[in-house]
Amino acid sequence: MGASDTIKGVTRVDDGVDALAPVAPRQRFEDFYRREYPEARRLVWLLTHSDDTDGLVQEAFLAVWNAYPRLDQPGAYLRKAITNSCRQYHRTRATRQRRIRLLPPPVPAELGASEMHDLLADLPYRQRVAIAGRYWAGWSEAEIADALGCRPGTVKSLTSRALNRLRTQMETENDQH
Repeated sequence: MGASDTIKGVTRVDDGVDALAPVAPRQRFEDFYRREYPEARRLVWLLTHSDDTDGLVQEAFLAVWNAYPRLDQPGAYLRKAITNSCRQYHRTRATRQRRIRLLPPPVPAELGASEMHDLLADLPYRQRVAIAGRYWAGWSEAEIADALGCRPGTVKSLTSRALNRLRTQMETENDQH
C-alpha cells in the first residue's frame, strides 16, 4: 500500500487512521489523548510495575478510540479500560507463573521504587486499585467502583483493608530499623 490507497471505499493514510473519519471527533480524541496520557501511564505503572506500561496504556486508549464516537464520558471509559487492561495483565502473569512454576520476582529496588511503592506492590490488585484510584488519581468511590465493577461499599471495604495492611507493614518496617 502507498501513502494513500483506497480499499472498499475507505482511504487509508500513513498514520493508519481512517481519512474519512470526521475531523472534529478525531481532533477531540487527539486532545483527549494528549491530556489524559501522562496520568494514564502513571496509573498503569502504579498498578502493574510493568516494563510494558506503554503497551498497556495503548491498549486502553485503543479501546477508547474504538468506542469514542458513541461515548458520553471518555474519561470514565478510559479508567475502566485501564483497570481491565491491568487486571488482564495480572491474570496473564499469574497464569504464566503457575505454568512454569517460577517464584514471583522480588520488587526490584534498583529501579528506584520508594518504600511506599514497594508496599503498594504487595497489596492485592483490587486493594491497590482502590488506594491508587482514591489517593493518587483522586477518583470518587463511585468511579473506583465503576472501574472495578463492584459497589461503592466494596470500595470502602477494600480501601479500609488496604490502609490497615499498609499501616501494619509500615509499623513492621519501623520496628525492624
